[in-house]
Order: sequence, then structure tokens, then C-alpha cells
Amino acid sequence: MLTIFVLLTGLSVSYSVKKRAETALFDRLQGLVYGILGATEINEQSQQLVVNDFALPDARLNLETAGLYAEIIGNGGNQLWESKSVSNTVVPTVAYSPIGDWIFERIDQARSTDVHRMQMATVWELESGEEIPFIVHVVSNADILSGQLRRFDQTLWLSLLASAIGLLLLQLWVLNRSLQPLRHIGTELHEIEQGTREKLNEDVPRELKPLANSINLLLVSEKNRHQQYRHLLDDLAHSLKTPLSVLKNLRNPKATSLETSISITNRSAAERSPTKIALSDEPSLEASSLTVIDEQASQMQSTIDRYLQRAAMRTPQYLSQPISPLPVIQKISASLAKIYHQPEPIFVIDVSEAFRVRLADVDLYEILGNVLENACKYGAKNIAISSDDNKRQIVIDDDGPGFPDKARDLLLERGTRADTATPGQGVGLAASAELLKSYGGVLELNTSPMAGARVILHF
Repeated sequence: MLTIFVLLTGLSVSYSVKKRAETALFDRLQGLVYGILGATEINEQSQQLVVNDFALPDARLNLETAGLYAEIIGNGGNQLWESKSVSNTVVPTVAYSPIGDWIFERIDQARSTDVHRMQMATVWELESGEEIPFIVHVVSNADILSGQLRRFDQTLWLSLLASAIGLLLLQLWVLNRSLQPLRHIGTELHEIEQGTREKLNEDVPRELKPLANSINLLLVSEKNRHQQYRHLLDDLAHSLKTPLSVLKNLRNPKATSLETSISITNRSAAERSPTKIALSDEPSLEASSLTVIDEQASQMQSTIDRYLQRAAMRTPQYLSQPISPLPVIQKISASLAKIYHQPEPIFVIDVSEAFRVRLADVDLYEILGNVLENACKYGAKNIAISSDDNKRQIVIDDDGPGFPDKARDLLLERGTRADTATPGQGVGLAASAELLKSYGGVLELNTSPMAGARVILHF
């Protein structure tokens, strides 16, 4: 914008000055014509025009190399008078015009210097009534005006360039001062990402206060939302622990003996025997059913403990710190290689160490764990994992049976499975897709070049 402004300003000023210079030259040459007429008189004896050289309005007309020339041409084209300066200059031919007309123009001469010329056709009336028509012809060297305009253009462009540089430096200083609060906000946001700051400083210029306040409100609401989720999880876990304990205590012999002892102590000796008989006659649960209850209760207890631990460890990461998925992939691959060892799947990992994703580590473990476990569970022997820094994605290819073309979108819904022969609930891919979507990413299912399944994680 500054360059365009300087160019337009320079061109407009240069054009205006050029037009003003031409107007000034017109006025000067017109005044010179009037001055020559004032120095002209009629010789009474010869009845001829006589010009007094000492009365000429410009002394340059008497200098040979002045660049200013004048002449008077009679009606028949004969020269009645010429200035001394005309001797070394090629003067263009007079253009005849009606009496009283002025002619001002620039003439480009191929073999001589370009000139400006001014001429006026007039007539001198004698006392006898006789008229002597003639033309006053004044010629000025155009190089004089062109040189002045060139010097002016040089001065103009140099001054504009200096002014533009000064203005640019001033703009840079003003922008640096104006954008400094934004740089402070950027630094504080980076500190929030790193976990060393909880909110932005609201002591900012008036124009940035709505931005800082809105971001702080967003951070606070996100923090409160995560805190509510943790509290709900804690409440759910604690509410389930009591009935689980009761279920597990149904098989506890000590608890049963204690209840029987209390019951017997409160009764008379005569009633002890019937009581024992009644207890022994009550129907008891089968051993296999009790075993199932114990197993399911233990499994539920283990699940609740695991989620309680996750809730306690997870901090409110409303702006998660970027982490590398490479260590996570290596750990998951090593674990799956031990579980699915007949035969052991081969993992080929080509993930850049510099590749970073903005996810909580536990969520990244869950997403990658579900996808890689699916590949192993459904019979893949070779699994390739690669990353693309430019596209911000991780691609997982395998040589298993792959995904049915018509059911790819359905596989991302909870409870939908393409292979019902393999044990599972159809939750893994859907959970990973939902979790990745909560971070603004996309999980895509496709066909692998290895003739199996391809899962693309867009971060």
C-alpha cells in the first residue's frame, strides 16, 4: 500500500508540475512576444519595421548561445528581423495563421534540438491607412525545460523515497508497539499449553479485553466440565462399591458364621435345634452360580478401580501438551506381540520422532490400543504404522481380512460388527472415533495396499 501510494503521489505531482511548467513557459513566451512588439517601431522614411535591440525584454536575445530565439516574418514570408541568438540554431518554419491567433507547441526536430515555439500573427496600421501584416515568432530550447523537469523529478523521487522509508520505519515501530499485547497473549497461551499458567492476564488494552475475557471464560468452563466429569465418575464408582461388596460377601464363610451365631444367641436353648435344622434346610445357591457371581463381581471391581485411577491421574487438559505417539505405539506393539503370539504379528513402525499430536496420553493409548488390537484380533500377520507430518495423520495398514466396502460407516457405530464369529462387543472402533472426534480429529476406514484394512487417524 505504501509503494502504491508513493508511486501515485510521485506521478501526480510530476504531472502537475510538468503542466504548470508548460503554463509558465507559455506565459513567459507570450510576455516576450508582447515585449518584442513594444520594442518595434516604423521607420518613417522606409516605412519598415525596426526593432530596438536595446529595448528587447530579454537580454538573452542578444546572446548567440542563449537558447532563446526570436524573429519577425513578413506577409510574403520574408524575414523582417531576427535576434542575434538565432545564428547558431535551426529555427523551425513559421506556421501561418489568421490575424490575432496564438500558436504554442513543442516541436521535435530529428537533426537538431527539440524546441518550444510561440507565435502570433498581427498587423501594423500606418497613419495612411496602409496595413503591414507580420508574425512574431519566438523559439525556446526545450532541453532547458526538460533538464529542469528531470532535476525536479530526481529531487521529488528521492524525497518521496526518503519519506517512504521514514514512514515505513515509523509504521514498523507503531505496529511493533501495537502488536506487543498480542505477542504477550501468545506467550501466555503457550504457557497454558505447557500447564504453567491457568488463565490469561486480563490487564490488556481495551481492544483486547473481550478476547482475553472470552478465552478465560472458555478455559474456566472447560476446567469445570472436566472436574464435573471426574466427580460424576467418583460418585458412580463409590455408589457401586457397596453392592459389589455385598455380592462378594455372599460367599464369605466368616460373615455367614457370624450371622448364624448372632441368631442363635438371641434364642432360647430349646429353639437352637430347630433353628439349625431350618438353616440347613434353606435352599443354597449352586457352586457354579456362586463362582460366576464372584468372577463378575471381581471383574466389575477391577474395572471400577481402573477408571477411578484414570480419573485421579487425569488433570483437566483443556489445552493438551503436544506429545509424540511413537513411544505409545512401541509399547502397545510390544504388549500385543506377547498376547497374540501364535503366530506373533510383525509390526513395521515408520513414525517420525518429531511428529506431535495434541492429545492426553491416556486417550492416545486408548485410540491406538483399540485400532492395533483389532488388527491383531482379526488375524493380521503384518501391521505397518506410518505418519505424515504434513497431513497430520497416522496410517495403520494390515494384511487381514479388511473392512467390507458397504459397512465401513456402520463399523464406526457402537455395537456394530462385521465379523460376528470373533468375540467382541463392537465398541473399540466407535470409542476411538468418538474420542478422536472430541479432539477435532477424524478416524477413517479404508482399504490397505496390503490387501487388508487401513485405518487413518487424522489429528
